Amino acid sequence: MAKLLVIDDEIIIRERLKKLLLLDKYEVYSAENGIEGLKMFETHEPDIIIADIKMPKISGIDVLKEIKARNNMIEVIMITGHGGCETAIEAMKQGAFGYIQKPIEYDELHIEIEKALEKQQMKIKIDSYVKELEYRVNEWEITFNCVSDMLSIHNKEYKIIRCNKAFIETFKFNPDAPDSKPCNEMFNCQEERDCLNVKTYGSKSACMKEMYYPELDVYLEVTASPIFGSEGEFKGSIHIFKDITQRKLYEEKMKASLQEKILLLREIHHRVKNNMEIISSLIELQIEDSSDKQLIDVYNEMKNRIRSMSLIHKMLYQSENLSEVNFNDYTKSLVVDLINSYCVDPSMIKIDVNIDDVLINMDTAMPCCLIINELVTNSLKHAFTETKTGALEISMQSLGEKTYELVVRDNGKGIPEGFDISQSSSLGLKLIRTLAEYQLGGKIEMNTSAGTEFKLRFKELQYKKRV
Repeated sequence: MAKLLVIDDEIIIRERLKKLLLLDKYEVYSAENGIEGLKMFETHEPDIIIADIKMPKISGIDVLKEIKARNNMIEVIMITGHGGCETAIEAMKQGAFGYIQKPIEYDELHIEIEKALEKQQMKIKIDSYVKELEYRVNEWEITFNCVSDMLSIHNKEYKIIRCNKAFIETFKFNPDAPDSKPCNEMFNCQEERDCLNVKTYGSKSACMKEMYYPELDVYLEVTASPIFGSEGEFKGSIHIFKDITQRKLYEEKMKASLQEKILLLREIHHRVKNNMEIISSLIELQIEDSSDKQLIDVYNEMKNRIRSMSLIHKMLYQSENLSEVNFNDYTKSLVVDLINSYCVDPSMIKIDVNIDDVLINMDTAMPCCLIINELVTNSLKHAFTETKTGALEISMQSLGEKTYELVVRDNGKGIPEGFDISQSSSLGLKLIRTLAEYQLGGKIEMNTSAGTEFKLRFKELQYKKRV
């Protein structure tokens, strides 16, 4: 229920208005002059005051001034029986809500009261919205300035229109200064392709880049996100500057450390290769001191096995990739070594190497190289003893999903019928079967219908972590 205060020195008017207002369910108080009215105002805190302009002791205009000074939310409706246009203008200047001439039409007064109450409610709502907005803006400002990264808001003309405390302190930048630089000058983005503001406009999404800021000797990671208006128009972008100097220094240390480890690994492969070459040389010396042909053959086979493994290490330390072997290159090099070792005339025996550009890890490459060594050695030693001419083919292809098929075939005299590789006493064939089935987990097949063909299908071994 709204509270009303009627101030009028004429008792008949005062009481009549009070009675009519009570009938309309208002809570009504009355005072016979301005001084008493101000006291009643302090005591009852009415919502609306209806005051006569012409009163003894203190005029209605003075009462209006005093009330507005104390509480600007209170609405005052002025009434008079003598005032003219100038009086009404004065009352409105001082903040009166309305002005009614006597004799008072109650309907007119009632309408003014309701309008005044409605205005009060609107003012209360507006004040509430303003306070809420101020609170949210204040919270946003606090959050904006509490972020440790540097934040800045740029308009589409490259001007920085807002920045947080970290940005101001880091770059000694004042966005309100008349001589403040646009962002493209401040961060030396001379070309459009360097400007994140332009990139976000073009891509309609966030963009990022790393940059060096020489004035502070720091590396920054800058992420920019576009800002669009309600109609979809580009307004600018918000930038987040993150100091990544320590990360860059750590990355450089990691790169240096990694390079050292790569060099060390190359050196290890080189030394392993050299040690194997030394072993091969020792075997050569042993061969020179021996006259036993059977023993010399054993020594040569041993030497070739060692050299086939040594070749792996040689290719690894010479390669950019220290974890995988290119088996096409490896097989060609191995075959050349074996031809030289067994003094094979290339014009008599045609050797065809047909291998895809297969890269195999070290764990798989080592047993593979020994298998190829044994199979090629077996052909060179035994397949062409009768014809002296023929063809040897070595192929390897990927079947997908890290599965490979290795085939070594020759058109030589072949293996006797009924030969069982699993029952063979030959060290080479035992080695082939052991490496193929037990180490690689593959399956080896032998075909002797036209010469000899060995076919091995296997999967690349997964790297096992060394503890």
